[in-house]
Amino acid sequence: MPDATMMPVLQIVPVFDIRAVLSAVPEGRSIVESLDTDQLITGKERKAMVRILVSHLIEKCGETPTAVMKIALASALINAFPCLNDDSGSGFGTWYAKGRSHHPATGFLEERLRNIRKQLRRSSRGPRPQREQETVPSRIVIPAATISEERAVQFAEWLKNNSQPLAQVEAYMRDSCQYRAGWIRADHSKSIPEVLAMFPRLTTPGMIAQDLSILFAEPAPKLFETWVPLYADKIIRLAKREGKLALPEEQINLDARGEVALMLLPVMLPPPVYKQGRKLVRASVEESKRFFIDVKPVGTNMVEYLEQAKSSRSCPFVLLLEDGMLHSYKCRVKNNQIWVVSQPSAG
Repeated sequence: MPDATMMPVLQIVPVFDIRAVLSAVPEGRSIVESLDTDQLITGKERKAMVRILVSHLIEKCGETPTAVMKIALASALINAFPCLNDDSGSGFGTWYAKGRSHHPATGFLEERLRNIRKQLRRSSRGPRPQREQETVPSRIVIPAATISEERAVQFAEWLKNNSQPLAQVEAYMRDSCQYRAGWIRADHSKSIPEVLAMFPRLTTPGMIAQDLSILFAEPAPKLFETWVPLYADKIIRLAKREGKLALPEEQINLDARGEVALMLLPVMLPPPVYKQGRKLVRASVEESKRFFIDVKPVGTNMVEYLEQAKSSRSCPFVLLLEDGMLHSYKCRVKNNQIWVVSQPSAG
């Protein structure tokens, strides 16, 4: 008789009919219709869809489904709706990514499961005294450095004072990447002027892409995905669905879609909360628009503008030099120019 410890364990993986699961509830039917018609969903619809699918998963597999079950659900989701494919290695990394190398699993489905388990644990322990909640930032794991910290500091000092030879700059920037990432994240988040003062060679072409490929190898190619039409069209369609587009989509000239989508971002994204003294303040949409993008006419004296911006604006922000009526979404775009101002220096 064979040793029981050597016998393979068979695991029955359910087949998830995503369309049937969603269509079983009214909220889910509207989500299916949105995905079929517009090939996208809003943030509110995405949360509702995750809630429905995770409830179904728990009903089938309990509150601690295996990674195989979660992969099956995420895979079935993008097979049912290919527009939700996130272009990661698996195609569904946004929805579920298996934990590895002591790092926990991630993704919308996993986060929902984790929150449900927390709620169940709280309810099983009963009520407890209220205390002020602390916000714990998500932890970003930085790959291990290939050189000592002392050597990395030496490279950083050399890079402050040298921009040539380029091959040496690239090599020192590559070897000091992990040190730089740790410095930026240490103690508190650094402003862009602080970062560039410490690491001025980040503005050398290719250096940010090199850092990204070392720290985040899988998503690094996304840095070069084009704004138009890949993202601009999706933002415009989403704004149209949420009633935030100021005019009919068909009136937006093809040449203007990129600029219009850029100007829609502060309208579409929820304004962040920040501290003002002892109070928590949320910026209005109009304030967000002004902070995010500054519209000036083509021909603006850039030296004078950047000098004034030193004391009047926080960096980074987008500067649009406008020729035409784009600001009101009229679409005759001639010579519009877009700049990202990381620090207001004309030098």
